[in-house]
Amino acid sequence: MKILKNNIWFTLVEIIVAITIFMIVMVSVLQIFWISVNITNKVDINRQIQENIKNLTEDISENIRKNKISWLKNEITDNYKTDSKTKWVILKTGTWVLENKYYLSLDDKNYSIIPKSDIWKCLELKNNCFLVKDDWIRATRLTNSWVAIENLQFEILWEKIKRLIITFTMRPATKKWINANLIKNSKVYFQTTLSERFIKMK
Repeated sequence: MKILKNNIWFTLVEIIVAITIFMIVMVSVLQIFWISVNITNKVDINRQIQENIKNLTEDISENIRKNKISWLKNEITDNYKTDSKTKWVILKTGTWVLENKYYLSLDDKNYSIIPKSDIWKCLELKNNCFLVKDDWIRATRLTNSWVAIENLQFEILWEKIKRLIITFTMRPATKKWINANLIKNSKVYFQTTLSERFIKMK
């Protein structure tokens, strides 16, 4: 007597249903993973922006308190300014012997000043402009590779109490793993004022 063994086979409908359920689960898992990655990136970016703003402002304010402002400079020209409400993008402190200079750069090797004709490049996402401090001994970056600066302006209001106003927009630097929407949505507009109570103009 022969014993017939019943072979159990999945029908085509069962396979389609199983694949569909598997795909739904995988899509959900990938969405959750992508959301968590974006949240992590945003937290890291915000932390980096806050740290860079803090380091930048502390360095400039300490330098001003110690060395005083010598003059402001408009892009690459050598024009001096003594009247009110004109904005400049290069700040100098100290004397001509021990002079410190703050400016934007796109040059990762030589830290050269951005020419007036190219200052618009800082507004493009493909470019990462950074703040440089040049003390004539060496030039160093004040902002790290995580962030980029747009619209840097130094302004002195010549009133009874003189005030230096520093204004800029800081955003995440363009990197392969950061999408354009995250960069645009993470921009921080920053403005701070140092009054004559803390700095004494020459």
